[in-house]
Amino acid sequence: MASVCPANGRIIAKVRTGNSSDYNRCVEAAQQAWHLWADLPAPRRGEIVRQIGDALRSKLEPLGKLVSLEMGKLNFYLYVYIHLTW
Repeated sequence: MASVCPANGRIIAKVRTGNSSDYNRCVEAAQQAWHLWADLPAPRRGEIVRQIGDALRSKLEPLGKLVSLEMGKLNFYLYVYIHLTW
């Protein structure tokens, strides 16, 4: 599958698609991971979520550029969107 820039029609990236077997493996792995996650104390889960947020914010510029390419919007609007939703 290709991700295409709507502004110029150029391919931004290509990704492999999965099949039903891939989907089933993902669902099983997610169900197993949920049990591990649920067993963690809430403060530890909160710390992990905070760390994920920090990691995403540290990549704000390249993520913003990617979203901008995929949505065909100016970078400025994407940074505003990301700051409001993250």
